[in-house]
Amino acid sequence: MTDLMLEDDQMCFACGSKNPIGLKLKFTLEEDNVLRTQFTPQKVHQGYKDIVHGGIIALILDEVMVNLLWKSGRPAISAEIEVKLSQSVKPGETVYFEARISKDGKKVIYTQAKAMKQDQTLVASATAKCVEAIAP
Repeated sequence: MTDLMLEDDQMCFACGSKNPIGLKLKFTLEEDNVLRTQFTPQKVHQGYKDIVHGGIIALILDEVMVNLLWKSGRPAISAEIEVKLSQSVKPGETVYFEARISKDGKKVIYTQAKAMKQDQTLVASATAKCVEAIAP
């Protein structure tokens, strides 16, 4: 897996600026090496009526963890991810995401992330085992 060549053609569903149906997430890397983003899901992102699909939340948690490594100069892919959904989100409700490295190995990097509502209520949390790849 570490021989995988990663290249960004801006078509990523989560953050690609050229993907016409993508989420177009924007990220901020803080000085303490925490990556943050926010997303306001719409009705098209729901599962059951008026409840955002948990897969959308999981997707963004995965993206913020892997993007943290990309922006830190260590391109990687998630090899294992665990997501715990704590509370539902309604369409139109902004969710705030952040990720950090929890354990830094030579080729394997462990990350953690969380999703919160504006009042800091936990929506979901995640951990990932990421494997470094090669960037062009």
